[in-house]
Amino acid sequence: MSSQTIALPAPEKGWVLYQGGNETSRSSDLRDLIGHRSDVVIGYPAEKVTTFPVVLPDTEESLYDSMIYSQLEKRGLLTGSEGEVLYDYEIVDRGSEGNTFAVSVVSDVSNELVDPNAAGYAPAAALHSVPENSCLLWKERGRLVLAIYKGNEPVHLQVLSGGDRLGAGIAGEINLILMGLRGDPCMEDSMPEALVLKVDDSSAEERESFEEALNLRVQATSTSCVSPGRISDRLLPAAVTKARRKRKAKSRNSVILAVLFVAYAVGLSAMIIKSRNTAAEISSLKRQIGIVEPDVAWVQQVDQRWRNLEPAFEKSWFPVVQLSRLTSALPGSGVVIREYRTSGRNIRVRGQARDVQLANRLLEDLQAMEEFKAYDWSMPNPKVERNNTATFEIEGKPKNAGADS
Repeated sequence: MSSQTIALPAPEKGWVLYQGGNETSRSSDLRDLIGHRSDVVIGYPAEKVTTFPVVLPDTEESLYDSMIYSQLEKRGLLTGSEGEVLYDYEIVDRGSEGNTFAVSVVSDVSNELVDPNAAGYAPAAALHSVPENSCLLWKERGRLVLAIYKGNEPVHLQVLSGGDRLGAGIAGEINLILMGLRGDPCMEDSMPEALVLKVDDSSAEERESFEEALNLRVQATSTSCVSPGRISDRLLPAAVTKARRKRKAKSRNSVILAVLFVAYAVGLSAMIIKSRNTAAEISSLKRQIGIVEPDVAWVQQVDQRWRNLEPAFEKSWFPVVQLSRLTSALPGSGVVIREYRTSGRNIRVRGQARDVQLANRLLEDLQAMEEFKAYDWSMPNPKVERNNTATFEIEGKPKNAGADS
């Protein structure tokens, strides 16, 4: 990204604005700091971010999103948050066992972090530049934060619990974290060999105690290591995405209106000039205006066609995503899905349950799921087999199917 302006959480309170890698200003309020600028990349505080590496089989790129989503569900990262949950991923290594992804999850995105004019968002750890095979320790909102990288992507991010001052205790906590990561196959060739220390308020005694207890070489830095990294639209808050769409629609409509205005202005000017001439010339001008009008109608039809296509890009309608969500609704045992089929946006599920009650429970769970709130679910009476199991068929139809047709 060409933007060199970055807003990061301050070491104690508030926010710091960096431009070209240098600090330019500070403020307790993010929006006051940014003002009306539209070139600022905002770093999510470490307390809002969870990162982890994961190896997935080499497959079609379009399937990775649903596979990552399943990993988040398995780790419980999509529940228990009051605010918006966002996630992003990037391939950081390829091998015979599959591709290694660095996954970042941002939870509880509060209004404090939302600026409609922001150029982009990323974890604050991803906006620091460190040498290869190095980790980073810095201070953020009164807490020490450790980031471990694979390539240029953070794969382990932790707010340390040993206090806000350097010393043997903090070094011991970092040593334990590194010891735990050595058993992770994703990290076997990416363990840090040095630690970049970006803590400005520590004394010489504190640093000496810290360096003696740490199992890594310490590289202190007095210069800024802030640098724009990879910025992904997947980490944009919903309010920012909505504001961008509004601006894009407004710009598109302005272009259409400008074209119409110019077209009619040209026609009107020609009419005024030609009106002093013969009736034949006036008739010719009317024919020219008639030529412009179909172009306007075509522009309007194209605009409406794009509006009609917008629902087709909604991830929640993809069959693989719907199947993943349907599977998550199954009870721990007693229900087996025999067939899953989609037709257009309709969903049909056939399966076998231990009893009729379990089949009805699955129907009720699907009706209660927030992810399927756009569907009406129905099920004929399950068929009771000789072994007392129940064969069922559940059908889901979009609630607005009648209106769409």
